[in-house]
Amino acid sequence: MTETKPVEPTAGTPATVYDHSAPAAIAETKADGDVEAQKAAPDAAASAYDDEAGKSTGIAMFICIVVGFALGWIGGGIGSWISFICLIAAIVLSSTITCGCGCGSNLNLNPKVKRWATSTLLCLVIQWVLAIIAIMIAYGGAAMGDTTGASYGAAFALLVVTQILYILAGVFAGVFTWGRKSCGNA
Repeated sequence: MTETKPVEPTAGTPATVYDHSAPAAIAETKADGDVEAQKAAPDAAASAYDDEAGKSTGIAMFICIVVGFALGWIGGGIGSWISFICLIAAIVLSSTITCGCGCGSNLNLNPKVKRWATSTLLCLVIQWVLAIIAIMIAYGGAAMGDTTGASYGAAFALLVVTQILYILAGVFAGVFTWGRKSCGNA
């Protein structure tokens, strides 16, 4: 509750002006000698970031990457499509963490922890682009009648790089989710 107290009139101010500001806050001091409680308070205030923020999203991202990688090796009709869906889902999850949109808008992440989600997103996007290029090279070579196999060799080399990027994305997603403290990021 605010007090209304008259303000001393000065030159040019009427005598009926009141100060409606709140009284100055009184600093609390602990006189009970609870040293442990006083030590814990600065530590809690030092970390302005939520250490558990985005962990469930990170788990979902990691599962999508692992399932997509495993089903990509099975091949065939259904395995390739599920792998593609898992890749898109992992890209969406990592971009919500990185960009702070959608469900990631209220995450209070340490910037060092957020870099792992950004690294995951970059690996997945580069992997996706290289896979599209590899498929275009392979089909382009077949359509042009490549008899030397050079287009298949280039496509195979790009597909090897995409699998390495898939593994790196899984590692980065795992570090984002479970390795926050052990990597000195929180």
